[in-house]
This record gives sequence, structure tokens and C-alpha cells, in this order.
Amino acid sequence: MSMQALNQLVARSIIDPSVVQAFSAGRMEEVISELDFSNDIHKRLANLEAKSWAEYAVLAYRYVKATEEVAVRIQLPSPLEGLLPGQDRAEDEQAA
Repeated sequence: MSMQALNQLVARSIIDPSVVQAFSAGRMEEVISELDFSNDIHKRLANLEAKSWAEYAVLAYRYVKATEEVAVRIQLPSPLEGLLPGQDRAEDEQAA
């Protein structure tokens, strides 16, 4: 979710000059508060120090990427499991 909010911030900076102006004025917290960041990430991004907007965006990306949890994928068995001849599992189970 945080990566999506960061993408929105960067995309908004392309079309809305007020984002870069807020960065230049040191008011990023105002812009960030409008997006869906967690409190921890919000505080960290509000306090990031960078010389340019591009550097800020790179640092923000690195921080969000490092803190974002990898979504656990559900491991489902293959539909072919137990149906192909010569598999041990096919012999152990019976189909209904």
C-alpha cells in the first residue's frame, strides 16, 4: 500500500508543481499527510533530507521498498497433482 501511495506522490509531482514547491519550502509533511502512508513511514518521509526533489524521490523509494513487507503468496497444489501416472501421491489417494 505504501508503494502505491509513493507512486501517487511522484505522479502528482509531475503534473502538480505545488508538490515540488512544498518540497523546496520544507513542507512535505502537508503533502504526505494527504496520502495513505502508515504513521511510521509518514514520519520518516516527512523528515527525509535531500538536496533535490529527484533525490528525495529516490530516498523515499528506497525507504518504502525496504520497509514494505513482501506479500505471502498462497501455495496451492497443482491441478495435475495426483492425476498423472507414475506419481507416488496418485497411488496413496483415491478420487471421489
